[in-house]
This record gives sequence, C-alpha cells and structure tokens, in this order.
Amino acid sequence: MPVDDQLVSYLRGRPLDSDGGVTLIELIVTMTLAGILMSIGILAMRNFLISNREAGTANGVRSALRNASEMSLSEGRTYCVYFTATTWSVYKSDCTVSANKVSGPFKVDDPSVTLNSVSFPAAGDPMPLVTGQTTACPASRKCAYFYPRGTALSGGLQVTRSGKAYTIHVEGLTSRVSMA
Repeated sequence: MPVDDQLVSYLRGRPLDSDGGVTLIELIVTMTLAGILMSIGILAMRNFLISNREAGTANGVRSALRNASEMSLSEGRTYCVYFTATTWSVYKSDCTVSANKVSGPFKVDDPSVTLNSVSFPAAGDPMPLVTGQTTACPASRKCAYFYPRGTALSGGLQVTRSGKAYTIHVEGLTSRVSMA
C-alpha cells in the first residue's frame, strides 16, 4: 500500500478496504431529520388546505348571489338566497316556501369556517318598498333578495375562520355582488 493511501486510511480512522457504508447513528440522525421536516410540511399543508376551503366557501357564496341576480334579470322574477351559519340555498320568489327551492343547501366545506354577520333588511324594516316586493325570510335578516328590475336588498355577510375573514356585499341599487 502506498504511503499516501495509508495516511488517508489512518486519518479516516478505518481501514482503506472498508465497504464505505453508513453507521447506525448516521441512519438514525437522518431519519430523525426527515421526520422533523415532514412534520413541518404536514402542518403547513393543513393550514394551506383550511385557507383554501375558506376561500372556496367565499367564492361559492359570491357565485350563488351573482347567479341569483342574473337569473332574476333574465327570467323576470324575484330570487332569494337564504343563509344559516353553515349553509345557503337559492329560492324562486320567496324563501319561506320550500317548494320554491332552486338549489341547495350548499354546505361550508370545513367546520372551522362559518357564515357570520349576515345582515339584510328584515320584513317591515323602513326602506323604499316597491309594490309586490317581498322580504319574507325564515329567519330575520338572513335572506338576500334580487328583483327582476335589477335591484336587490342591500346587505352583506362574512365568511370567517380564526384570524381571517372575507366580506361579501350586495349593493341595493345595482344588485352588484362584491367580495373583499
């Protein structure tokens, strides 16, 4: 064996002809580090999924309101969207008649996401009512109405989870639905 190879072998602390494999300690350290990195990744993915479910719920509510507005204009009839803490449904004409249900109930995808601060005018609230305009609702202030003349009951709601909220607003004069 040449002198240089002997010196390298001595400095490494093992013979030159060893198989060069890994020790049990190196394997345990590698597995521990991999486990820690996977745990961090799983926690980050969980928060990402919850955030996406909240955004999906907000987009679903906004779409239901916009669709009700468009159907009201195109069909020439009143449409109503009724909200609970975890669902929303679309009705023709009146939210209090179950036979008028067009679609729903649509449910919130995640139990940590809720529909809060739903505030639309209740029946009998002082506002400029047009003849034949209904505001009937199974629960006070939980119904968004869209009328065939292109107007709506103005109001809004929030799609929330801890630390984050999407606010959806319906303008009365134009029935425009916006989200912030």
